[in-house]
Amino acid sequence: MKKTFQLALAAVLFAGCASSKISTKENNMSVENLPQNTILKIEKIVVNGKTFSPKNTEEDPNISFDNNKFYGYSGCNRFFGAYQSDGKVLTVEGDRVASTQMYCHPQDVMDFENTFLSNFKGKFKISNENGKFILINDNGAMKIFFK
Repeated sequence: MKKTFQLALAAVLFAGCASSKISTKENNMSVENLPQNTILKIEKIVVNGKTFSPKNTEEDPNISFDNNKFYGYSGCNRFFGAYQSDGKVLTVEGDRVASTQMYCHPQDVMDFENTFLSNFKGKFKISNENGKFILINDNGAMKIFFK
């Protein structure tokens, strides 16, 4: 009995420590599916059909959402701001995004960061394409893919 209890306790402990993946068979998801207090690593962004991948960064660009606020690392600088949600759409107002202003080298780091920060505004839907969690702005011009 004691060993069974210990095994059950260990299983619960390991299950609680396991990393979580966002998975759904639905293509469109609600903002309620947006993980809170979780660092989401940005794999790439696509703006007007052009793909920008973070290269040569010291750490992976990322974003975290927490109670209508977000913060993250865009490849060189830290950024933060606020968003609103109606349950299906996440809205980031352009004047609600701020970042540090360091110059970075090489140029591809700055290109990725400038493209990301200048386009991370407006309304976004949450989706799952080919097993990848993504944010898509309302006109489809920007997609943010997460690892």
